[in-house]
Formats: sequence, structure tokens, C-alpha cells
Amino acid sequence: MNSSKRRRSKKAATAGAVLLAVMLATSACGSTNANNANPGNEQQGTVEEGPEISQLPEESGMLDPNVSSPEPTETPANSGGIEEPADPVKVNEGTYSGLSDSHSIEIETASGTLPLQITEDLKSKLEALPDDAKVKFEYTEKAIEGEANLKQNWLVNIEEIK
Repeated sequence: MNSSKRRRSKKAATAGAVLLAVMLATSACGSTNANNANPGNEQQGTVEEGPEISQLPEESGMLDPNVSSPEPTETPANSGGIEEPADPVKVNEGTYSGLSDSHSIEIETASGTLPLQITEDLKSKLEALPDDAKVKFEYTEKAIEGEANLKQNWLVNIEEIK
């Protein structure tokens, strides 16, 4: 009889551990909205329906083949906001070191190594350049979003000096 109590005790402990694990997994993977009532939505579960509209408008949206369509006019592109001034282009000379990764290069200048971000358009031009080539390049400094003091250098143009 003593061994059956041990078995029951082991089974109960195992069942308790499994139950605890399932409860923890369920609470961790459960919906986060269950306990967080939306304070802005006080009329939960109520829907007000408006009057049913049974009349259709006169225009069907189809063009009459006998009427010519108006000529499209060009409207100036206006984003409605203040345009930011273009970043000034800087010109420098140095020694092309090569690609440092898939989207940036390094150029040794008189003031030190300058990392430059590149675009897909410039990759073919850069692949034609040999390593350690003397180059003249143009670049801009762009501020990193959210970090006013940090800037990235972006390559605009590069050509080998012979």
C-alpha cells in the first residue's frame, strides 16, 4: 500500500507541474486585451444603425460615348509642407579602399578614413574602380533621423584620377 501512495504522489506532482506549465504558457501567450479595457470605448456591444438608403444616385459613373472627356491638366506637385533645403554637395580627393560592406565604401583622405553610404546606381561605377585608386568624389552629409548630432556621408559621384 505504501508504493501506491508514492505512485499517486508522483502522479499528482507531475500533473501539478504540467498544469502549472500550461497555465504559464496560456497566460504568456494569451490576449493582452483581456484585462485592458479601452477607456475611450464606453458603449461596448451597442450598435446604432442609420436609416436604410434605397435610392441610387442619377449618375452611374459610366461615361457617355458621345461626350468628349475633359483634357487633363498638369498641376504642380505641392506636398503642402515646407521643402527642406538640399544638402550641400562636398568635393574631396583620396584613395579608394573598396567596399566595406554591401552598402558602403571607405576612402582614405588627408584627414583620415571616410566611410560613405552608396546607392545601387553607383555600384556598377564602383565595381569598375580598382582598389587603391586615386579618386575625386562628391558626397553629402545627411542627418540621421532622430539623432540631430549624427550624420551619414552619402556618395553622389566618384571618378578615378589618372
